[in-house]
This record gives sequence, structure tokens and C-alpha cells, in this order.
Amino acid sequence: MSYLTIEDFSMFYNVSGEGKPVLLIHGLGSDHRGWEFQENDLKSHFQLVIPDLRGHGQSRGGITDFVPARRFAEDLDTLLSHLHVDKAHVVGESMGGIIALEFVLDFPERIDRLVLIGTTPKVTEETADVVYGWREAQLAGGNEAFFWASLRSGFSSQWIKKNPEIVEHLRQKAQGMNADGVVVAGLGLATTDVTDRLPEINVPTLVVHGDSDRIINIEMGRVMNRGIRNSRLKVLKGSGHSPTVERAKELNQLLITFLKSRN
Repeated sequence: MSYLTIEDFSMFYNVSGEGKPVLLIHGLGSDHRGWEFQENDLKSHFQLVIPDLRGHGQSRGGITDFVPARRFAEDLDTLLSHLHVDKAHVVGESMGGIIALEFVLDFPERIDRLVLIGTTPKVTEETADVVYGWREAQLAGGNEAFFWASLRSGFSSQWIKKNPEIVEHLRQKAQGMNADGVVVAGLGLATTDVTDRLPEINVPTLVVHGDSDRIINIEMGRVMNRGIRNSRLKVLKGSGHSPTVERAKELNQLLITFLKSRN
């Protein structure tokens, strides 16, 4: 676990495993630990590069105004250069997928294969309203309220009732979140729309989306699948916004199979 200084920003990152590099980009309000249910399965096949984005986790600084997607992409390009990685597979979830799209458009030579999980090429009004709701909860009740608001958006009430131990684990992880930094980082992506640029992407791409996602509608997954020529769509029936948690084993096998494929 290390830090990389980029001007006023100190990026925390972790590298584990051996093999082809895979850059894992977490979602809004998460950090490198958002991939904890993937890391053990994946690191036996790949070298995993897992950063904390600006405003998130153990990274520090770099949040003085709204951060555009391009700035996040530039950070990741700098990180790969620092690690002497010329080309990597890239996997992004939710906000991390939005950043992954920007990354492949800005630095196409950097990416071998692309995986987009529960994400979107544009932030719709519906998605923005959900995130603003989390912020309102946080202002009224602190990080605890932010956690419960985001949990209820991301997971079904049935899943929450059936998995109290995982819920408590996630709640404990959320206690140290820098809510202000997270919100500022997220708001910088609020006007993102790369829908018209999707045909520019020509790397093999896997789009994964839960059909019960209430934060980013599955139609956004279909839009990406139609727009990216060399892409396939995997719909996870019954999954909400966080298959990294809800369907970890199934997702892990999907990732390993796709990232190792030569087709």
C-alpha cells in the first residue's frame, strides 16, 4: 500500500497479485476496499492495481472544486506510468465506470479490455436525484444517515434483511468516509455525457448490469452495449446496483473468464 503525489493530490493505492495488470476503479463513496469481495479471487490470476479516487478513502487533497471525469482519468494515467504499466485491463463500477469510459476515450492505448459494472455513459436526472438525496441525508444525520440512504438505494430490502452481517460490515467501513470530499468528487461528474462517443471505443468490452438496479437503470447498460461495437451485455437477474457485493462469486468468474479470453 503506497501513495503517489500528483501536485496537490496524494493518491493512495494498493497493488497485489501477479500477471496481467488490472486497474479496478471503485464507485462513489467507496474506496479500494470496495473490491474486497473480488481481490482474493482475482489476484491469483492478475496483478491488481486499486486506487482511492480523489475525495475517497485514504487519498488526501486534490478536491478544491468539482472534479471533471478527465481529471480522474489523468490521475489513473499518471498512476499507471508511475507503476511502469503500459497497458492494463480496466474495470469500473458505477462512478468508477463513468471514469473508466473517460479513461478509454482519453487514453485508448492504455486499455486492453474494459468492464463496465452498473454504470452509465451519462448521469441522468433520476440518478442525480438519488445522489442528492444521499447528500441531504448526510447533512441532516451525518455519515450514518448517508450510509443507510445509499444502502437502501443500492440493495433491496429483502437482501438487507437476509444479510445483516454484511450490512454491518459495510456500515463499519463507511464510518470514516469523507462525505464532503465524496460529494464534491461526485458532483463533478453530474454533467457527464459521452453517449455520442461510445462508437469511438474499440476495445473488447463487457457490460454488467443488475436488472433491479434502482440507481442507474439497466437501460443505460443497453445504451452502452449498443454504442460500443465490440461489447457484450451480461444482465444479472435480481441484482441491484452492487453486484460486487450481492453477486460476488458470479461476478468474479465473469471477470476472470472475460479478462483471460482472447476472443
